Amino acid sequence: MSKLTPEAYAAGLSRSRAFDALPRADDEQKPARVPRITVRRLAFVSVWLLMQLTVLVYKIYRGSAAGDAFGGYLKGVEALMMTCLSANFLLMAPTLMRMLRATPLRRVVNFDKTTHAHKFVAYTLVFWVAHHVISHYVKFHQLEVSSHGKMKMVDLLYRKKTGQVGHTMLSLLTVLLLAALPAVRRRFFEVFYLLHHLSFVIVILIFVHIQAHTFQYYIAAPITIYLVDRLYRMVRARMNRPRILAVIQHPSNVVELRFARNGLKYKAGQFVYLCVPSLSWHQWHPFTLTSAPEEDELSVHIRVAGGWTQRLVGTFQQCARALPPRMTMHARRTIDRRQIQSVDSDRTLTPSYHPGLPRGGGRGAGRGGRAQRQPSSRGARYPPDPGHRAGARPSPRANRLPSPPSLPPLVAAQLPTIMVDGPYGAPTQDVFDYSHILLICGNIGVTPMSSVLKSLYYQLTTAKLSAGVKKVYFIWSCRDVQALEWFRDLLAALDMEDIGDILEIRTYLTAQLPVDQIRNIALSQSAGGPDAVTGLYRSPTYYGRPDFGSIFAEIGQRNPSTDIGVFFCGSRELGRSLFKLAAKWTGELKRRGTSFAYHEERSTE
Repeated sequence: MSKLTPEAYAAGLSRSRAFDALPRADDEQKPARVPRITVRRLAFVSVWLLMQLTVLVYKIYRGSAAGDAFGGYLKGVEALMMTCLSANFLLMAPTLMRMLRATPLRRVVNFDKTTHAHKFVAYTLVFWVAHHVISHYVKFHQLEVSSHGKMKMVDLLYRKKTGQVGHTMLSLLTVLLLAALPAVRRRFFEVFYLLHHLSFVIVILIFVHIQAHTFQYYIAAPITIYLVDRLYRMVRARMNRPRILAVIQHPSNVVELRFARNGLKYKAGQFVYLCVPSLSWHQWHPFTLTSAPEEDELSVHIRVAGGWTQRLVGTFQQCARALPPRMTMHARRTIDRRQIQSVDSDRTLTPSYHPGLPRGGGRGAGRGGRAQRQPSSRGARYPPDPGHRAGARPSPRANRLPSPPSLPPLVAAQLPTIMVDGPYGAPTQDVFDYSHILLICGNIGVTPMSSVLKSLYYQLTTAKLSAGVKKVYFIWSCRDVQALEWFRDLLAALDMEDIGDILEIRTYLTAQLPVDQIRNIALSQSAGGPDAVTGLYRSPTYYGRPDFGSIFAEIGQRNPSTDIGVFFCGSRELGRSLFKLAAKWTGELKRRGTSFAYHEERSTE
């Protein structure tokens, strides 16, 4: 690729002032966490509460007709408790939710928010349990008064089997509820996960506590569906134990794990659950796939933040120490122990083997050119792809993004075994349903977007781009320069392609930089050269926060009569702001026929 002239580079920088950064506000306060009100959420809450109110009124009416309105009320509360419990089991059946997501219901129901629905239904369950307990206390007190002391309230509550089982369930539910509080769940996730299995004990006690036909009517079918779903996922995950191909350390305490695909079919943006049996058999952690469906291997980027991830990295470090100084990978190539990991005295990760991508473009340097990609030993695969022949015509996968060489079998055998469960649906998997796409991410929230960008790269370089995709805007906001290293090679490959009319990349640095670092950036930046921070030619780095109000306005003005898909992964606070902006500019640009369809998933920032 020929270098851009200073005039062309300057023109690219000033092409649109809407993407300019805002100054960083040091005293910016985080907004209070108030539940966001959306049409779908309001509809779900309304339908759920209306259904429960209908059941309760119907039961009271039936009881009144029989001369016992209070008894009808108690039966209504019991029916609502059973309904809530059944719904919670169905909402926590991922395979069932994935099947429903593939139906036309996905246009009405957001199956990506089943966890939120599970929490709300659990709150209503607690509400009706409290009503059930208080109502029976009142009922037994009335019995004691009406019997003139012949029937003791204490005997009915604590000495009869029904009362004993009921109070046992109440105690277990209280423990489960306390363990599910955000403060406990975030700090002691393993405790939360284990105590949540008390729900199975509660189901068994319900069978003893209520009549058999009531249990069969409300609980039997949902619990059976949940157990079959869980058994299927357990067998599938334990059969899928892929071989680890590479472990790469990235800056800002992020580790990339590459492993064999084993025939897994997925879409860009989906996620999987990973389990490392040597660390814990029952801990499954979700990670977004950062590889593209067009690639032959899977990859995830793991942020080293909690206890499980720290133990995982410690395991890799122990494997690195066990290796001899140099190991033979092939007669013509050797691998150094630093290719796995290295460790310093304070147990933090240090720079390790990280091959880069070739700087050559795949489709050509100019709009009219189609230069052939030249092989690069730096990013080449070893050994070569199966079926490779010297002088053979390149396959559609020849333009693949170069990746680290696979570990030799002797090294891979010493790494821990991993189990993979998935894939599961995420909002980003619908990205190619839109002709115009706006991808916004903050820090580690870039992981689902990287899968989309890689898939876009393969589609562009193999002339298989979805006919509907016309424009993609990619905005990545980072706190520090080192975070941009996570996917620098991917951005460089995209920047080198002739896709200026399809993809626009904007990176933002939001943290305050030291004076020395600012001086180095200024000295390294040349008018006709690449960006001093990212090394990209067509995509400059902005310093400060993105002005999303101007960005939404600019994109909306550029694309009249268009449904623009907005996909965001990042912090809760930024997500709230983007949701409001999408709704605001959809209303203001309604006359032009432009709308912003907002999709969001949270990242662990």
